Amino acid sequence: MPRKKAPRYCLSSQPESLQAFLVWASSHRNVLDKLIVTHGGVVLRGFPVRETDDFGALVELFPSFAGDYVGGLAPRTQIAGKVMEATRLDKNAKIRLHSEMAYMQNYPPRIAFFSKSTAHTGGETIIADTRELIGSLSPELREKLETLGVMTVRNFAAPSGRLDESVPHVDLRGWDLAFQTDERDEVTARCKERGLEPIWNKDGSLTVVNRTAAVVVHPQTEQKLYRSNLHIYRVDSNMQGLDPEIIRHLRENQERPSGTFLGDGQPLAEEEALQFTAHLDQKERAWSWKDGDVMILDNLQVWHGRNPFEGSRDVQVAMLG
Repeated sequence: MPRKKAPRYCLSSQPESLQAFLVWASSHRNVLDKLIVTHGGVVLRGFPVRETDDFGALVELFPSFAGDYVGGLAPRTQIAGKVMEATRLDKNAKIRLHSEMAYMQNYPPRIAFFSKSTAHTGGETIIADTRELIGSLSPELREKLETLGVMTVRNFAAPSGRLDESVPHVDLRGWDLAFQTDERDEVTARCKERGLEPIWNKDGSLTVVNRTAAVVVHPQTEQKLYRSNLHIYRVDSNMQGLDPEIIRHLRENQERPSGTFLGDGQPLAEEEALQFTAHLDQKERAWSWKDGDVMILDNLQVWHGRNPFEGSRDVQVAMLG
């Protein structure tokens, strides 16, 4: 598949010191903001961003996300300030294209990535412009999405007290780690604050149910955009390309299996899910990282994911307003 060339904003010379770069980035914030909205994202390459603190200083120039990652799906920890790990999902898993926190009512308008250490083989961040996605769907499916919305069911394991170096599946992470507390009452309160319905299971695990709109309006462009995992996060789906036996065992042992449904509780039909796949397969691009790269995406207009990789990889993220 031929790769589309992304529009570029070129500099005649690039700041050599971190402080000079931060001054440059601050003075060009309006330009960067416009480019992110117009093109869906920007990549900053060749600048002196080498460490987590450098990336942290850069993202401090942007508005913060008015929320947090409590109850989030990915197994990740906070590193420093706004900066988090990208994910601890197993390196052999491909993470499908998605909008960050598409299963939550409150979500970050933008998300920034920093490649501190690029994988030896693979590990590209996959991206796709989704501005034409909803227009590619049948009128019948678009009406379903707009009128019914989405209901998401997610499961968390019983408390583990630790986050393993690599997590084979998101449902295997303890709820104590996801909600940053081992107190049930506190988890219930945090769920209520975020519009989640907690269901406590006999085995000590936790199921949360929440409802969101499937179609939202972009705050700057006023374009209607699809924002959901409905097409991939289904009971019988395998988002991470794992051994089907792992998925089957998980679902059989969940009182209410994880998945995303239309607001009336019905799953998306296979032929309907294929409408999304056909469009996203055409739009998917793999971004090959270089150490020090920073990518800032409009979280509604451009989705992201990750290819499997070999060796070590350290890509960090920050959620922005």
